[in-house]
Formats: sequence, C-alpha cells, structure tokens
Amino acid sequence: MRLEKVQIVGGGVAGLTAGVALRQRGVDVEIHEKFGELQGRATGFSIWAYAVKHLVEFGFDQQRLDAIGREIVESHIVDGSDRPLMTLPIRQASHEVGAPSMDVDRRRLQEAMIDLLGADRYHFNSEVVDVERDSDSATVVTADGSRASGDLVLGGDGIHSVVRDRVLEQEVDLERSRYMVIEGIAPFDEKLLPQGRHKQVWGSKARAGVGWVGHDRVRWFLGGRSVALVDEPPPSKQELLDRVADLPEIVPAAVDATPDEQIVRTEVRHGFPPKSWHQGRVVLLGDSAHTLSPFAGMGACSTIEDVAHLVRLLESEDDLDAALGSFQSEREGDVIRIEKTGRRNEWMMMPPNPVFYWMRNEAFQHAPDDKLTEIAEQMTSGEG
Repeated sequence: MRLEKVQIVGGGVAGLTAGVALRQRGVDVEIHEKFGELQGRATGFSIWAYAVKHLVEFGFDQQRLDAIGREIVESHIVDGSDRPLMTLPIRQASHEVGAPSMDVDRRRLQEAMIDLLGADRYHFNSEVVDVERDSDSATVVTADGSRASGDLVLGGDGIHSVVRDRVLEQEVDLERSRYMVIEGIAPFDEKLLPQGRHKQVWGSKARAGVGWVGHDRVRWFLGGRSVALVDEPPPSKQELLDRVADLPEIVPAAVDATPDEQIVRTEVRHGFPPKSWHQGRVVLLGDSAHTLSPFAGMGACSTIEDVAHLVRLLESEDDLDAALGSFQSEREGDVIRIEKTGRRNEWMMMPPNPVFYWMRNEAFQHAPDDKLTEIAEQMTSGEG
C-alpha cells in the first residue's frame, strides 16, 4: 500500500526508529514528543547484531554506528566473587548475522536518529492527548488543541502509553518487580575493562554489567534484591557503594565514577502484551505494545524488530487491516517468549538458594566451547 504521511506519538527509541525507517522508504513523518527536550539522564543498552542490521537498513552507516556506541567483541560473565563463568564469542557470532553487536548510549542514539530523520520532523512540547479516526485517515490531537493528520498513527509512547490506554482502551497488567534497575554512563579506565569487552556479574542476589559506549565511557547497570526492596526509597550513591562493596571491583568503580545526579534509578514494571495492538489506522509498537522484563535484555532489540516487521508488511500488503493484523500475529509470539525468558532469567542470573547458585556456577564453568558459541549465536541472531 502507499502511505503518504504517518503521525508518530512518542519521541523515544520506538518512535524514532519507526520515523527513520519510514523516511528511508519515502514516507513523510511527524514525531510528537510531549517533553521540551530529550528525556532521561545518560543510560545505555546492548543492541544485538540482528537489530543493528536493521539500523543499517534504515540508514545507519559506520560513522553513525561509531557515534552511538562500541562493538562488543566478547561478553565475559563472572559470579559474585569474580570467578569466570563463561566467555561468549560475540564478534564471531555477530559476523554470521552480518552486523556487529553493540553497547550504545541511548541519548546519542536518539540524537543520531533525529539527525537522520531531520530535526524539523521531530516536535518537542507536542503532547498527544487523543487520536481521531475515520476510514481514510487518523489525526493526533495535542494538549494545545492542534491537530495533525496522516494515513496512520503509530503509538510509540512507552510503558504508560496514552495511545494504548485512552485510544485503543487496552489495559495491561503491569507487574511490579521485586527489583530496581539502577544505571548510568561514566568515564572509565581500560585497566579495569579492555575495549571490546562487555562484562556481567551474576551474583546470588545482584546482577550488574559494564560495557563500552565510547573510547573513554562505559554504560553500566545494577539490579537485584540486594540493591533495593519494593518499599524502600531509591538508594543514594553512598548507599549503593556500600551495597556493592563485596562485588567485583568493576561494579563499585563504575558507580563511583558516576555523579550522583546522573545515576538513574528505575522501578521495574513489566507485563504480557494487550489483547489488541491496533484498531483502524492506529497501531502500537515497542513498550506501548509489550513491556518486557529487563532480565531478557531485549527491550530495544524487540522495538527495532517491531519496526522492521511493520514497515515490511506496510510495503508488501495491499490492505491496511491485513498488514496490522499480520504485524501483531508475527510479533506477539516472539515477545511473549522473550517475557517468559526474562522471568526465568531472574532466578537463573541471581539464584537466592546457595545450592542452586553453586550448581549454576558449576554448569556454566564446565560448558563446552560449542555450547558457548551456540548461546552467542542465539543472542546475536535474536533466536535466544
């Protein structure tokens, strides 16, 4: 089908990825971001090779990839005492996919996408409060009463999506996790982590990770019951340092290198997808459609994969309802599988039982090389 214009609600990774993908295919787009600037302090995430390959298809050249992050050559996983559990050959597995796997800086990814899209198509201070629909078009209504129409409206406005809750009236039971995820970006020393290496700590009550996003900066995350209980206020930097003092040196070093005001503390909520992701000329993608467990490590990748499926179907199908129905049927099974994997990973990555902790460590420490290669291939191809 031929789309002339698409209105996109939400200026995060979901909305921007959809915007650059559609623009690359000649569709005019407008992105509506309710805030007056890019939101959030500096954080990052991993994007596996299959999703990076889509970014390349959407217009990212090597220069843009270099601007947003760094390639992961190997992923080193250790236990809470810094004993090696496994080393995953990420570059080797990514080569088979045809793109690198990367740790990226979220803010720089957004900035690169806005540059690729064209800043005039990205509207700050444009809070969408309603969507009007008829058989031929859909119109977003903003808080100041303005209206902007298109052939399609994409809801990429995140976990608390207005498009999902108010327009499609699809409720999602967001489960409150027992864990808090704390993260940041910090200057770092290669003596603690060689370039190209991503390191994770799987302790008995905490999980942490550090990976390069620039030649002198890393992104880090920390999560687990030892970090925060559900009813506790967010911990201060000193409290964090006290709680991670017994973890491998790389974890307190990353926390200590980050200014307190730049440490991001997030309560984790996640849930299974709503019954319907679309209605008429309105469709959800990313966290609006599926809010995934952070322990799956696939949030950004799943969003990028959503966009790749959606734009392919919009190009190949003649009927809009058929395209949107196929989009949900193609993606729903994958994201449910990822959510189930994430919930299982909570126990596997941070087993509270000492016997299970020991058994897990023994199993990983004695895993053969071909099994480690298989795990890396599953992660980088999106089949894990």
